[in-house]
Amino acid sequence: MKKIFFTLLIALTAQVMIAADSYYFQRAEEAYKNKDLDLCLRYCKEGVGKNPKDGKCWAVIAEIYSKRKYARYGEAMQAAEKALATLPKKDKQWIHFVHAIRGDVFYKVENYQASKEAYLVALSMQPDNTTYIYDVADVCYRLGEYEESVKYYKRYLEQSPNTIYIYGELAYVYYKAGNPKEARRYSDMANTLAQGGNITAHRVKSLLALEQEDYISACREAARAIFIGETWYEEGDTLNILCPDLLMAAIRTEVAKAQKAVETNATAAYCAFTMQRYWDALYYLNRKLEQIDAPQSVYPELASVYERVEALDEAEKYYSLALKTDSAEHIWRGLAQVARERGEFLKANEYLRKALQETPAEGKCYYLIARNLCEAGLMDEALMTLDTARVLLEDEDWLISVHSIRAEIFRRKGEEENVHKEIAEAQKLRKPDDKRSEFYVLDALSGDTAALARHAQEIAQDKKGQMDGKWGTLAHAYAIVKDKAHTLDMIRRDYKAGNYSIRLIQTLSRYQFLKDDPEFKALVAGYETMLEEKLAELQSQSGDQETILDKVTELPFTQQGGVNRVQCTINGLPLYFVFDTGAADVSISSVEANFMLKNGYLTNADFMGKQNFMTATGEIHEGTTINLREVRVGDVILRDIKASVIKNQSAPLLLGQSCFRRFGTVEVDNKAQVIRLIAK
Repeated sequence: MKKIFFTLLIALTAQVMIAADSYYFQRAEEAYKNKDLDLCLRYCKEGVGKNPKDGKCWAVIAEIYSKRKYARYGEAMQAAEKALATLPKKDKQWIHFVHAIRGDVFYKVENYQASKEAYLVALSMQPDNTTYIYDVADVCYRLGEYEESVKYYKRYLEQSPNTIYIYGELAYVYYKAGNPKEARRYSDMANTLAQGGNITAHRVKSLLALEQEDYISACREAARAIFIGETWYEEGDTLNILCPDLLMAAIRTEVAKAQKAVETNATAAYCAFTMQRYWDALYYLNRKLEQIDAPQSVYPELASVYERVEALDEAEKYYSLALKTDSAEHIWRGLAQVARERGEFLKANEYLRKALQETPAEGKCYYLIARNLCEAGLMDEALMTLDTARVLLEDEDWLISVHSIRAEIFRRKGEEENVHKEIAEAQKLRKPDDKRSEFYVLDALSGDTAALARHAQEIAQDKKGQMDGKWGTLAHAYAIVKDKAHTLDMIRRDYKAGNYSIRLIQTLSRYQFLKDDPEFKALVAGYETMLEEKLAELQSQSGDQETILDKVTELPFTQQGGVNRVQCTINGLPLYFVFDTGAADVSISSVEANFMLKNGYLTNADFMGKQNFMTATGEIHEGTTINLREVRVGDVILRDIKASVIKNQSAPLLLGQSCFRRFGTVEVDNKAQVIRLIAK
């Protein structure tokens, strides 16, 4: 009887524990469904506190800790192991889920082999789970196991053939595997299936074109990927070095397609800024400003780009407007930079102290304040401020800069022993083969002009354009040793690379030896003229994006009877024309002209009179001259194109020079069957 009693008591206790566990898990499940992960986690912890063998609560703890919001990967893995140890063997639904969590955690810490093994266990328990199939395909790609990756991506498509992005993923894996034929095939499939195109597919086509040195196609495909994803990809960096004008033309073409979309102008501005084409960035930001209901969101961006080109009045205006709705630290720092470039160093520090109110422990801000104090001649105060910066800063690059400024201050104070101490402290942080530009100034303070020459050679030999921004720092270094010729050379190189720092240079003490130099004055005057012209051009630019023709457009053609025929749209009416560079004007037959007039595509006001004209064969005809208000050629709209109406009803429609002269170069690619129109 006692044995039966204790058996019943144990069973009853177990049921009570299950009920308790069920309560906490149910509350956790409700919180999870309501997206309150913190509350969900609290219930799960209470659940395992009451019953350490509650496998489901352990599983949920693992899942929550594995999320990037929490990123507590060690604890996630511990919870997953406890879940596997406590979940009933028959509860396969939860066990495969926990193995998938383990795969996710291993993936996030870049242990891809362990991730693959965990995902394969989950997949073995649920062979048709497309999420697990994708995870295995992805991790195989990360491991460089491209054939395996292809196998699982194709397995995914067997389960879900309409999942368009998988075709793009397959294209990319085939590209990495060195199979351009399949990469191109799956790219085309992805783009055909996806409305508006597939990001990965366009990227793959760009990379394939790059390998073939087909830069026009590479730029076109890269731009399409950028505008679909609204972000920059690394192939953009390569193209910006190899063919920046073509890439910018492709970007402008994408903008022209979308016409007035706010997001498109924002992406174009971002691209231009990344390419250091600041005037293009300003153009698109101003267009964006015209199109949105909350213009204050654009003010900080505009201010920042105006500051980059040292248009200081405009930069200050937009930073001040931004302050009315946002007192963020970066806006105060922007105003501080504007004041510094004007030589108003103490005013700059007033702004930087406002920035410190937002982020009191920002060591970089103290460094910037000290730098301005040094320029204002307050050397001892600058040294004290640098001590604060040293305590707060952890980044070695900034610590090297602190030692550099301290060395410069001691040089100006005539304390050479301390100069060399600071240089020695900075050199301790120098790693072997260190290419950081922070050492340019330190080498100059050491008097090592041979090192400066080596730095100049390294920058000049950089084929990837990654060191272009270092010309300005090298100019600072040569100014310290008062080498006029090299200083001016570095300033010119920095300017050519797209960096604007001439106004700032005029205010810095190290450049005062150039103050009255005729060459330096001419350089400054040239910059001032350029700035005035650019600002005037920006102000006068039309809001009509489509009249900007500095782009490349491709016009597909078909061959019939030995001539190339292309489709254009005249005042909204699609028509097929014979591509004829020998014809002076666009010409249409009287049949088309009458049809257009009757149906409203032409008006009486479009008829300009009569004139004689010569065809490509040399024959002279009399015809009526008309004005075509809008001719769409590919992605480009041309305004007010002169055309001739031929009385011969069977005369072909000719696309002639009155259209093509708007472009700089016309190329016929018979292999691709496209005509490329490249702007002047």
